[in-house]
Amino acid sequence: MKMFCAKAASWVAMATSCCGFLAGCSINLTKYDLREYPKTASFFEPITFTFGDKTSYLDSNLQSAYSTAIDSLFFPKESCRGNAQITAKVVPDYETSDWGIGAAFIPFWPALPVSETWHYHMDVRILCNGALAFSAEFEESEHVEAFWFGRMRADLVNDASQEMHRKLIERLKFETQLGRYTDLNSAQDF
Repeated sequence: MKMFCAKAASWVAMATSCCGFLAGCSINLTKYDLREYPKTASFFEPITFTFGDKTSYLDSNLQSAYSTAIDSLFFPKESCRGNAQITAKVVPDYETSDWGIGAAFIPFWPALPVSETWHYHMDVRILCNGALAFSAEFEESEHVEAFWFGRMRADLVNDASQEMHRKLIERLKFETQLGRYTDLNSAQDF
């Protein structure tokens, strides 16, 4: 009997750690780990991030990343301030799957394929001396396809979020460079 209890306890411990690994997810859409930025005075007011009915502020490193995208030659911090909001939404792919049957019977069903597209919509405004100097809207999206729930899915979503933030930063950097020669690129189309 003691042998059976010891084996059962080890199986329960192993199942618990496995479920903990699969269920221990931490999705953080407002964080940026790709590069560390210096903590300086931000060009932007705190950037809001809205997902569903929850609104939060971006991580200080991500806030700094968006601030460094603005060229201080064209938008000096002494006379210009930025305001930005990011709205996130998820659009699931509507494919029927038999995996949902297991989720109905087993509460911690670890294998439930997820196929969805995450969209970030960014609205940016820069005011210089009280007047609107720049306004733009950017849209980025990433497709997430995961087989497991939990930490593995969370890592895929976090990677997709960081990639969308990186793309938004690059687009903001490109669009706010007022001294660029945009017509030179269109000359090769003719």
